Amino acid sequence: VHNNDTDPNRDTNRFQLFESIYKNLEMGYSPENLEYTSFCLQYFLASIKYAAQYEESNRIKHDNIIQDIIMFMKDNLESNISLDEISAHFNYSKSHMISLFKQKTSYPPMVYYNQLRMQRACSYLQFTLLKIKEIAFKLNFYDPFHFSKAFTKEMKMSPQDYRKKYQK
Repeated sequence: VHNNDTDPNRDTNRFQLFESIYKNLEMGYSPENLEYTSFCLQYFLASIKYAAQYEESNRIKHDNIIQDIIMFMKDNLESNISLDEISAHFNYSKSHMISLFKQKTSYPPMVYYNQLRMQRACSYLQFTLLKIKEIAFKLNFYDPFHFSKAFTKEMKMSPQDYRKKYQK
């Protein structure tokens, strides 16, 4: 079998599957265990023989997980989540999650998360009467100055200027 897969975690999934087969056989040779391990072995062998299909199904799974991570980020813009919390929530190692996320979005997860926070800040500035310090605290910046500095760096204008320009 010739495999052109460049995903460094490709074999990790297969090793985990093989480990699952082995551990189940260690628990005994009941008909249920033998049937389960037989199906797992068929999947394991199919992942080698039909590598292109296996890789495509994993790619789809990874695309979906990235969408799930982005939704999780959006749902937690006012919670100030960390990379550790995100990776733990999705049961991925930080390095694997960062790699998948960058591959799909071209951004590291926390850069993407901070961009989402800035988008939310823009929305608050444009569509609410919240004070800038209220927006800063709502989005979990530790002070209004830090928020203004981050906002200005990202948006190339201060929060006050943004509000004047875009508020309806």
